Amino acid sequence: MPTGAILIRKGTDLMKPLETLKNEHGLIRQFLDILEGALKKMREGQRPPRDFFEKAIRFARKFADEYHHLKEEHIMFVRLAQKQGGEYDGQVESLRHQHETGRNHIAAIGAVLDGYEDGNPIKTDVISQSLTDYIPMLREHIHTEDHVFFPMAYELLSEDEQEQLQVEFDRARQKAGAETFEYYHKLVVDMGSILTHM
Repeated sequence: MPTGAILIRKGTDLMKPLETLKNEHGLIRQFLDILEGALKKMREGQRPPRDFFEKAIRFARKFADEYHHLKEEHIMFVRLAQKQGGEYDGQVESLRHQHETGRNHIAAIGAVLDGYEDGNPIKTDVISQSLTDYIPMLREHIHTEDHVFFPMAYELLSEDEQEQLQVEFDRARQKAGAETFEYYHKLVVDMGSILTHM
């Protein structure tokens, strides 16, 4: 299986909130590594099975978007906007726009799976192009968050505010299910196994 980043295992619910987000970024990077492997195979004329892409869509929609991006957009970004009185609205909106762009790429893949499964070359090209655009965009997005936006947030939020942020993150995690991270880690491993055994 391709390697992305070393994952920080959750031994406690008392992780700092930005470490929580970075930990999830590690899993998303592994996901992107595997998508890159699939794209390479497609460029060599191989065809990952439909099940591979169905798993990829599930991960992108349920983990990256509904689980991870929800915490960023609806919890952290909102708290920063309230604290800074709109000073960072431009940066936040840029990150939100990148989230939406990623959703559009994933939707494009989902829309052509029937044709892809039937061997339609136009639908296959849609998947290939969507991956070509999606992978580097999301890599750059994660890099910006980890190395620019999160350090800025760390400086802006007091220790008490970070603790409250983690409380809200833990609430979101409990609502999704305590084993959510582990479930989607296994899904990524399964995707890697599919590619390995092609």
